[in-house]
Amino acid sequence: MLTLPGTMVVAPDTEALFEKLGDALIAAALDAVEQRGVFHVALSGGGTPEPFYVRLVTDPKFRALPWAKMHVWIVDERKVPEDHAKSNVKMIRESLTDHVPMPAEQLHPMPVLEADPAGRYEAELERAFGMKNVGGNVPRLDFILLGMGGDCHTASLFPESPALGVTDRWIIENDGEKVVPPPRLTMTYPLINAGRQLAVLVVGEGKHSALGRVHDLLEADHEDITNVPISGIAPSGDGELCWYVDHAAVGADPVADSSS
Repeated sequence: MLTLPGTMVVAPDTEALFEKLGDALIAAALDAVEQRGVFHVALSGGGTPEPFYVRLVTDPKFRALPWAKMHVWIVDERKVPEDHAKSNVKMIRESLTDHVPMPAEQLHPMPVLEADPAGRYEAELERAFGMKNVGGNVPRLDFILLGMGGDCHTASLFPESPALGVTDRWIIENDGEKVVPPPRLTMTYPLINAGRQLAVLVVGEGKHSALGRVHDLLEADHEDITNVPISGIAPSGDGELCWYVDHAAVGADPVADSSS
């Protein structure tokens, strides 16, 4: 049986999975607003989460999201203009934030084409969280939605890439032989692992082998950040890691929902 670090939520198809993920997002948002008056969520780009974002807009069930008190951050971004077809923030705007009552200034695009984009985004995080001294205290994002590539990368933390070893920055530029072009700007392990809730969305038969590699590392009580970057996702303190996977990805018979 496939086991992964943290907890697993398994559903027979993506629609059922999106409902469970949406429920978790709402619960985290309402709790954050009640406890701290604001909800900070970081979203990933790519084809896997895009239909989930559309679901958040179109399904009346998710109208309880407190958009006016939400700040949306970007997990990683290609170094392309914001109107580029491969821009993550372009997709997030068009599928989600352009259609909800959230103040425009509460969406935080990564300034990938500016000088020192990593430093600028870190400064924006500092302002939003009222913090100083990057590398000391780390902002605690309330909910971070991650994905996983077939090569086991997450965010833009690719195998054998320089960003994997960064421990004193929240945001870093990343490039290298195994970084799918163009170069990237990405959240680092310290920032991601400080999150209160980390959700990894993985769907499709094509991800089964990659999940198997994560399973094997867990069984061996081992971490291999260099070759399996997602194995470096390990929330600190009271943070929680939950995998949202469909039956095709885990190789299960799509009969019923399950959680563990």
